[in-house]
Amino acid sequence: RNRTFPMAKVKGSALQDSSTIAPKCSKFVQPLRKRTVNTEQIGNRHYNVLLDFVRCQRKVNKTCSGEDKSYSLCHASVMGTGSYEGRKHCGEEFKEFFDCVMRK
Repeated sequence: RNRTFPMAKVKGSALQDSSTIAPKCSKFVQPLRKRTVNTEQIGNRHYNVLLDFVRCQRKVNKTCSGEDKSYSLCHASVMGTGSYEGRKHCGEEFKEFFDCVMRK
């Protein structure tokens, strides 16, 4: 699974118009307005807010546990050893997790 993908980015403006956002999670949307979050920058302040938003959505909707597990495994590996499957980020796993919670 060691593939090369173009850098994934999430635009904060895409979040504010979505009817799929749980009211409880809307507090995470405001700091992301007018921002573009690079999903390869683990630990970045805006990345962390977006991650909090995604995890909130997963918890409220009780979905995407497989994607959360996949992302968490990657994140733990990157933070522990510095890489996961030859990559120094979890952009692919994060994007899959994000896309999943936004579909629900």
